[in-house]
Amino acid sequence: MDEIIVLAEAPELEFDYLADFQQHKKVRQNLFYTMEGAETFYTYRGAELAEICSDDEWAFFARQPFWTAARRIAFVSLGCGNAGPEKPLLHATHAAGIPVAYFGVDSSRTMLKLAQQNLADEHFPRQFVLADILHSDFVDKLRPYLAGYDTQVYAMLGGTFGNFDQAVIAAALACIVPSGHYLYLDVVPQFETPDKNAQLRNRLRRLPQNLSLFFINLLERLCIDPAAGELIAEELYEADTDALRYVVSFRLHEALTFPCFSGVIHCAPGEAIELLNVRAYKPAALQSFMAGRGFRYLDTYIPDVGNLAHLWQRFLFQRQGMSD
Repeated sequence: MDEIIVLAEAPELEFDYLADFQQHKKVRQNLFYTMEGAETFYTYRGAELAEICSDDEWAFFARQPFWTAARRIAFVSLGCGNAGPEKPLLHATHAAGIPVAYFGVDSSRTMLKLAQQNLADEHFPRQFVLADILHSDFVDKLRPYLAGYDTQVYAMLGGTFGNFDQAVIAAALACIVPSGHYLYLDVVPQFETPDKNAQLRNRLRRLPQNLSLFFINLLERLCIDPAAGELIAEELYEADTDALRYVVSFRLHEALTFPCFSGVIHCAPGEAIELLNVRAYKPAALQSFMAGRGFRYLDTYIPDVGNLAHLWQRFLFQRQGMSD
């Protein structure tokens, strides 16, 4: 089995995420996965991800001028999970004789092991990297592994981009993606018609009910009694991206004290612990937001999502240099 390149040790990552949680009472998704929550994630997302048609993605990349047999391509999946979303594209690319190499980056060793297993029968080169993409030394540590590739495509799939604070992740991506190379984002778009958009908004508001087992599992791993409060969802508007942000939180009915590191965290009645952020974007506004961070919009498509109740949309950007 392929070795895991360690750019940050797992205990260090978990310590950082717990410290952040202790200070802000907000759970970064990375924390759940470093606490071995990978299997639970795919219990509720696996079937949904399998609905997305991979033929659309291959056709999308096949029409890009840089996706050719004449160029060595590094496909760098940031927050790769089990590598399921990108596997069909990489398989088809390799079968077409295009020299593609895969770099799966995740802060969870368990996720990377799932990715290793998922790609075990594939024949393209692959590396798996344990790291946090927001760490200040990530770029310097990763860059030597990508030397010699003509084209680097950095991907954030499965809606991962929308889970982060937008200013923070956009600034990080501007550092990670070298000038002239590419960024491939997967997001939930808003619908153009009011009726369909209302259905999307209602579905996102119901995340606490629809994914209750996922959130209960997360609370229990944090040593929080799920009976001490209730899951709630709040819809917010973000002006920078013209996006709707849905925040799932655990609101306490009673005072709560629970362990964290060698100390404890104290929460008051009515206080909320933020568990998850999900965003729905207006495509033109997202393009404008990324342009302001140095990414030129190139192309987009909406894959066939089968029977899913909402769409996914994928965008391709190119990182611009200082003089562009």
